Amino acid sequence: MASRFDRSEVDKISFDGDSRVQWRKANLNGRNYVEAYIYGEPVSGNWKATVFLLHGFPDLAVGWRYQIPHLLNLGFRIVAPDQLGYGRSDAPDDFNEYAYKKIAADFALLAHQLGESRIVLCGHDWGAALAYKIYHHHRALVSHIITVCVPYSAPRANYIPLDELVARFFPNFGYQLQFRSGEVEKAIRTRDDVQQFLLSMYGGRTAEGEAVWSAEEGIKLDKVGSFRPSPLLKGEDLEFYTTEFSRHGVHGPLNWYRLTEINFNDEKQYASTPKIEVPLLFIQALKDLTLPPESMSKSMGKTIPNLTIEQLNTSHWALTEDPKGVNEAIGRFLGRYFLEKSSL
Repeated sequence: MASRFDRSEVDKISFDGDSRVQWRKANLNGRNYVEAYIYGEPVSGNWKATVFLLHGFPDLAVGWRYQIPHLLNLGFRIVAPDQLGYGRSDAPDDFNEYAYKKIAADFALLAHQLGESRIVLCGHDWGAALAYKIYHHHRALVSHIITVCVPYSAPRANYIPLDELVARFFPNFGYQLQFRSGEVEKAIRTRDDVQQFLLSMYGGRTAEGEAVWSAEEGIKLDKVGSFRPSPLLKGEDLEFYTTEFSRHGVHGPLNWYRLTEINFNDEKQYASTPKIEVPLLFIQALKDLTLPPESMSKSMGKTIPNLTIEQLNTSHWALTEDPKGVNEAIGRFLGRYFLEKSSL
């Protein structure tokens, strides 16, 4: 019987030399995305819409490698950037540069450069959170939203510090306190360290089978060096990710966790208009340790009138754990709004 991690029958783009896509560069508001976004068009040269694929932590544009061929075959143009701090994009030391509002402006400009006045946003993890924020900052730009794992949290008028949020409401966000502390950067310095860091996040364990990451505490940094490969990240995938994360180290990606108050101040103006008025598909992972379904997404329908929820029996890494399920959910959703004949 095939493992649930068996993805052999699902098409994916290769990391180098795939004729279906190009690696493109862009300078967006003074920040360089150098050979840092994947671009692809349907074979016909016509497309129904342009889909921006926004990855999360710790991932890359190629985190969408199983979804990109599917979207191209469905007749959509795709744009998948390495987020700021990742891979081949700039990685500023100043965490203020990673504010949602600034990155939203980057991608609004990229859409304009590509000749699009409206786009479909598709995000996973921090990319999902970013998709919601792009909508608020640039409502006229967004026609549809697809998010994976991270539910919508409406803008608030009152700020709750992260440590209080963890202590009072969400102990499963405790790992974020470690990620913003600076301790991970101190422990993760060499290429081998980077690989160990990636393994800890993708389900790697020690030789004794001990888990090396928990939602409540983060990475067991004292055990770095003993992490074994995970079924979700191994072989050429692991080597590619290790090389790309070694370009800048982990400081840039971790900066995304240091912006709680800055993002709040940028978004509190939307607390009085919290609804997302465009069609939205939320793909929920039922085995996500960070975002347990019993406590997440329950109130999304109150602020998203046109909401579709699909559930998959996966961990947080749904894009690679069950790419067929993700692709089918995306296809069903987009098929309601974009006629097949429109791009063929």
